Amino acid sequence: MIFGHLGVASALASRSRGPTGSVTFLALLLAAMTPDVVDTGYFLASFCSPYGLYSHTLYIVALEAGVVGGIALLVTGSRAMAVMFSLVVLLHAPADYFTGYKLTLPGGDLHGLDLYRKPWLDLMLELPTIAVGWWLLRRSGRGPAWARSPYSVILVLALQIGFDGIAVAAGVQKPSGCSDARPAGQPVALVARRRVRHVSEVP
Repeated sequence: MIFGHLGVASALASRSRGPTGSVTFLALLLAAMTPDVVDTGYFLASFCSPYGLYSHTLYIVALEAGVVGGIALLVTGSRAMAVMFSLVVLLHAPADYFTGYKLTLPGGDLHGLDLYRKPWLDLMLELPTIAVGWWLLRRSGRGPAWARSPYSVILVLALQIGFDGIAVAAGVQKPSGCSDARPAGQPVALVARRRVRHVSEVP
């Protein structure tokens, strides 16, 4: 899931009892993308994290949630805000189950519906998630005014449509530090067979 995470964050912000000004709200949106931000860091450092091993597995997501929640507690002094920031990180993993195909535990099996290989199905999941999150935020009256504006949700919906309609269809995949990363649309099983064949050919 890409922009759908922002819908999840917006839904949580709609239930917040603390201040949710622009800085807090933007920080919450960033927190919702924490595992993907970590993956981006790995990519920039050319560090291989196969199938989310060091960013999306449950142990790592729990660690990320603890770190993000701890930072939120130190900055705001609010336990409620710390819980909300931790929760939005934790919710990243179940949301990714529908769109990705990743490890859930080190040394375990790959799990997920891998809707990235079916852009229209991904779109049918992410668009309602974005729209519902925005609607809940708008109805609650919480969050910054710009986030509750119809223009904001239109922009995010357009970005998601662009991602599914252009990036995925054109074979553009999420950046990875692994040199043998799976091209978009290629089943994991095929890549796995190629890896096994490559290893068996090594003298």
